Amino acid sequence: MIVNLEYLAFFVLLLAALLLAIKEMSVALDEVDVERFTLWTGVASVIAGLPIILW
Repeated sequence: MIVNLEYLAFFVLLLAALLLAIKEMSVALDEVDVERFTLWTGVASVIAGLPIILW
């Protein structure tokens, strides 16, 4: 039971981090900051790939 809660907490944390990265990507696009957009796209890609890498 505890292990399932730990997995749930981990995935909720990943989802929150991914949503934050997507928000930062949106802000970078609004400011026409291509470098920052590229950085946040990379961060979002790594976050999205973590469950597959760690599974």
